[in-house]
Amino acid sequence: MGRKPSGKPRRNIWTDPSPYGTYTGEHGNPDQWREFFRFAFASKEDAQEYLRQEPDSPLSILGLALGATLNEIKSAFRKLSLLHHPDKGGNVQLFKKILAAYTVLTS
Repeated sequence: MGRKPSGKPRRNIWTDPSPYGTYTGEHGNPDQWREFFRFAFASKEDAQEYLRQEPDSPLSILGLALGATLNEIKSAFRKLSLLHHPDKGGNVQLFKKILAAYTVLTS
């Protein structure tokens, strides 16, 4: 079974106003947050390029030892994401670094 379609058009979360108000982020600029959430590394090479300027390895960014399994990598990423995600009050640059390290290790 499934839900019966209501016939209403779906709301575009990026352009249509919300009936509950809008989340404007820490600095009051919703475009800044929209742009951040579109941010993703298209490939492993893009993530490596982003991390090239960092002195730490992707494993040390996630706090893992050499030879970590895929499940350990995913678990470390999830824990760090909860701590450093911008919606939770974390630093945007640190979250991008964590995301890049995860992309490099899982691609």
